[in-house]
Amino acid sequence: MILAHIPKQKGIYALIVEVPQSCFVHIGKLGGFLFKPAYYAYIGSAQGGLYMRIKRHLNKEKKIHWHIDYLLKKADVKRVVFSITAERIECQVAQRLISRLPYLPGFGVSDCKCKSHLFYHPQKEQLIKEVITAFSPYLCTVVPPLEP
Repeated sequence: MILAHIPKQKGIYALIVEVPQSCFVHIGKLGGFLFKPAYYAYIGSAQGGLYMRIKRHLNKEKKIHWHIDYLLKKADVKRVVFSITAERIECQVAQRLISRLPYLPGFGVSDCKCKSHLFYHPQKEQLIKEVITAFSPYLCTVVPPLEP
């Protein structure tokens, strides 16, 4: 189980999410989007603690608050990448991914000036590698571990 490996400290994280088939999702004030079958990486901050934030994301029964909450009604979290840090570096990670991956404009950026915090790729392992690279120079953990 993913939560057994998540610490309680502050940090940043990436949810690696699978959208197995095309689906239309209405994302609050952003409007409706057609999501293609792919793997998506959502970059977020957990300054109240990684464990509680990720636990909330994994809970299917929750009040809709963030853009990612809308997508998670139709998608499954496959991996979590995180770094323990009190620094708010999620926008730095997102900025590194902007030039490397396609993204959904405006997603997850209601409290910052980034273009997006949601990126996608058809191959899960390639997406995870890009996310790990974007977390650099901060150490990060991938949960569950990558398969051999």
